[in-house]
Amino acid sequence: TVATSSRVDAIRSIYGVSVARDLMEVTASDNDPSCSIFEMHGFISNSNYSAKKMTMVLYINDRLVECSTLKRAIEVVYAATLPKASKPFIYMSIVLPPEHVDVNVHPTKREVSLLNQEGIIENIQTAIESKLRCSDSVRAFHTQTAHAPQSGNIGASKDSDHNPSPSGSKSQKTPVNKMVRIDSMDPVGRMHAYLQEPSSQHERKAGMTSMRQRRNPKETADLTSVQELLSEIDCNIHAGLLDIIKHCTYIGMADDALALLQHNTRLYLVNVVNLSKELMYQQVLRRFAHFNGIQLSDPAPLSEIIMMALKEEDLESESNEDDDLKQKISEMNTEMLKQKAEMLEEYFGIHIDQQGN
Repeated sequence: TVATSSRVDAIRSIYGVSVARDLMEVTASDNDPSCSIFEMHGFISNSNYSAKKMTMVLYINDRLVECSTLKRAIEVVYAATLPKASKPFIYMSIVLPPEHVDVNVHPTKREVSLLNQEGIIENIQTAIESKLRCSDSVRAFHTQTAHAPQSGNIGASKDSDHNPSPSGSKSQKTPVNKMVRIDSMDPVGRMHAYLQEPSSQHERKAGMTSMRQRRNPKETADLTSVQELLSEIDCNIHAGLLDIIKHCTYIGMADDALALLQHNTRLYLVNVVNLSKELMYQQVLRRFAHFNGIQLSDPAPLSEIIMMALKEEDLESESNEDDDLKQKISEMNTEMLKQKAEMLEEYFGIHIDQQGN
């Protein structure tokens, strides 16, 4: 490195801009002969720095050395203070009386030990922890540009074909899997871009048979009871919550039941279990008597399905009903559902044949 460059410039030259931009200056010293005598000056990474392993550059009396005890102590501070940035970059220069340094710990004299080592390390730990706690109030995030949908650029791309740019540089297309969904209303944020277009005519035909037309959301059953239940839902709508759910951006699951959503500048924790139950209830009402059917390749026997449900209930309740009783319950319910087959098909789109499948 250039002899006149500062320490940060030297770090930037060797380790790169991404390291140098996330450094903070730190100092510590002690002048108590009974405890420790030292001066420390260094640069440590902040909460924005992220790496797979810790990097420590340690100079003691201007000699590049290693001190595993000090390294572990600093790592402990980071793990406790900044768990997300627990593999830091550390540059540290310590000056202390030469007689306080034991260089005979290792044959290469690379590893050293210090007199009053515990006191020095404790002082340095305190200084670093204090600096980290002050820096943790702000984090920088490097954003990714949202690209406009391809359909909107057709005209522009045609023009650019006729009028190539003087530099001859081509605009790089961002891979779909690298794009960030940031807006629920923006076509870029939807899933269509992830679907592969069928290449051959045969694939197109195969794709067409598996696709279903989206049902008209206004199409509901004529039954008075269903209309009353729908009216009850519509009367209890909360405009604010409706807007949040309608225009939110899904971020991810916080645990088994809670999801994190963003709406405008706010974050919300949503109970997915309760939300799903309410969604399914409303979907059933709105699609009542207008469900799309999915044909099973092998018809499923109702009696076996009911038996599976009864056995699962046994596991949950730890009761131990005999199999004959379960079989009887299964047969009775299968017979009842066969009698209601016409209604089940009309209202719920569930087809049951005479064999109870």
